[in-house]
Amino acid sequence: MLIYSQDQLKIYRIPDGPLQTNSYWIDTGTTSCLIDPILNPENRPSNVSRLSLVVATHGHFDHIGRCDDWRAIHPVKMAIHSAEGSALTDPAINCSILLGEGLEFYPAEIELHDQQIIQLDAQVQLQVIHTPGHTPGGICLLVLYNGQPQVLLTGDTLFAGSVGRVDIGGNENQLMQSLDRLIKVSEIYGRDLMILPGHGPETTMTEELKSNPWLSGRARAKSS
Repeated sequence: MLIYSQDQLKIYRIPDGPLQTNSYWIDTGTTSCLIDPILNPENRPSNVSRLSLVVATHGHFDHIGRCDDWRAIHPVKMAIHSAEGSALTDPAINCSILLGEGLEFYPAEIELHDQQIIQLDAQVQLQVIHTPGHTPGGICLLVLYNGQPQVLLTGDTLFAGSVGRVDIGGNENQLMQSLDRLIKVSEIYGRDLMILPGHGPETTMTEELKSNPWLSGRARAKSS
């Protein structure tokens, strides 16, 4: 499903996998980037540019479960935050062991860090925002087009009406700090910036500050 279009930049949302995780396909017109490779390669969008990079917002199995499939059929590298790399090789950390799967994957070729800029082409960049809490190395990705923010991919840090769980290796205090950081990001770039979560529909910070119980109270506390 094409969910965002701006000139040559197009973003597709394709739910896939056992938990219907949102994979996002970012097509710049010259190259493509896959966010959260749970997507079955057979379900890739049609008529898109060559895939050049795969990025995981975090290392849970429902977000990385097809990463080796993509690397097997494309000369493409996998990127994940430096604090999250062990999830690829440890079934306990990627939580597949909870389902009796015990999934292990090849290590990531690229380690990401907070505020790093990933250059997809001359016009499109991804800015890494480290948002631990759901997992230690969870990230959000701000998509920039000609230097201007377009959308914010939040992985399992923030959903429409909810947030990522912390009872499977997470940390609630860190998650609250990460939510505060996303509120600050929205203050800089505008609260109507489209938010694309790891599960469920798109939203905006305007909507979440009104209706998300994890955010509305914090916003009031910060403004008082």
